[in-house]
Amino acid sequence: MGYYILTKERALRSWEAVPYTYIRRFSDRPQRLDKEEYEIAALCDGKTELQGSEVLSSLLRRGIVEECRQGEASLTEWQKPRKYPYHLTLWLGLEITGRCNYNCLHCFNAADNSQLQSELSLGQIRALLDDASEAGVQAVLLTGGEPLLHPDFREIVQAVYDRDMFVHELNTNGALLTPDVVDFVKSFGNVTEFKISFDGLGYHDWMRGCKGAEERTLKALRLCVDEGVPLRVQMNVNRRNKDSICPTLELLDEIGVPRVRMICTTSTPRWDSNAPGAAFTWEEYLQFSLEISEWFAKSGLKTELNIWHVITMESERKAYSLDRVRCDSRTYRDFRPVCPTINGMPTVAANGNIYPCLQYSGTTEARGVSLGNVVKDGLLPLLKEGVYYDIVHARVSDRLSKGYKCATCEWHTWCNGGCPALGYLFDGKDFLAYDPTACVYFENGWPERFEKSLKGWTNNTPIL
Repeated sequence: MGYYILTKERALRSWEAVPYTYIRRFSDRPQRLDKEEYEIAALCDGKTELQGSEVLSSLLRRGIVEECRQGEASLTEWQKPRKYPYHLTLWLGLEITGRCNYNCLHCFNAADNSQLQSELSLGQIRALLDDASEAGVQAVLLTGGEPLLHPDFREIVQAVYDRDMFVHELNTNGALLTPDVVDFVKSFGNVTEFKISFDGLGYHDWMRGCKGAEERTLKALRLCVDEGVPLRVQMNVNRRNKDSICPTLELLDEIGVPRVRMICTTSTPRWDSNAPGAAFTWEEYLQFSLEISEWFAKSGLKTELNIWHVITMESERKAYSLDRVRCDSRTYRDFRPVCPTINGMPTVAANGNIYPCLQYSGTTEARGVSLGNVVKDGLLPLLKEGVYYDIVHARVSDRLSKGYKCATCEWHTWCNGGCPALGYLFDGKDFLAYDPTACVYFENGWPERFEKSLKGWTNNTPIL
């Protein structure tokens, strides 16, 4: 017999369909337990005497609980078990303001070239965060517009942590980033990843619609590296700036940027209007991605490179994963979510409209489609029923029932129909439309091409 308590910074949580989990503080991913493990862990409160068992021994070995003396320790309020009457909802993407100090040619938030002026008030954001906390949200992504333009930015960050959540990501163009701002965000635990946009040497000013943007962004990147904060650069690529990508990656590696995400500048309404003919076709994007991957594998650069919807490359391990491969014929199930990411991450725009993810926002606004508004309706009702709910909880079987070509495609067990946001962009009507870019990828043998070109590197998602 003895007394036990959950180890520091662990807490038990339960959602519909995922009733037995524990989480770590500042983690956005719960770890599953079985029913008996959960029930035993729930008794580890420092007050209840327990008999030794195999289950308890397993919890001890895994560092989930630890032995203590009676009454010497107690659970914090955050550690106490909580049950949420909602589907697993871990993230909140929050566009706190639509205002921006730049006027980017490719902004996917905007339906046209008018500069966005929408902004959520501090009171509206606090009410939204109250709802998010009640739904079990752990991590908040702050974005814009430019989030640092919000007059109550610091109060918003404080409000997140006051509700036992944390700021997982801060998306910024870097122009307003100062040592004081970085130190303020770091003061909450140095877990926030700063995501800073940089679109290529000699092209950044053009794409951001602002002279001097490149110089300010590079200064911000050096500041983040010097401050030791988690950092990722997001870099658009298109026909205009493609020749700048390799020199840019070399410079970012020299600065010490640990992670880079390269994104195909998608044909959103605003980009097509501002730079007609500049967007890659998907075949061109894949070919360019292959060339960059081959170059990167030989470059000796230390940064981790993710090429959106194509590949993630880890230099230190000389390993890569093919991002289009969601599962294979052995692990495929038609009850899988159409998109695992949007399944647990409501995204709210600065006008209060809710989306499955921000990539839907500008296109959906341009088409005059509303999935709900948290200012008008509140977040919690939208997590229970309605159009938004139906989209984010759709299963692969729901997509198959629509009669798309996926039902007879040999690659469907690998891609599950692809990205629904891209499917909606190209289809124009159906939020569950299949993604034609996935067809281009698999039907034309691109997985095999990457395997062939990256010999000597380990493929963590082999094509069988």
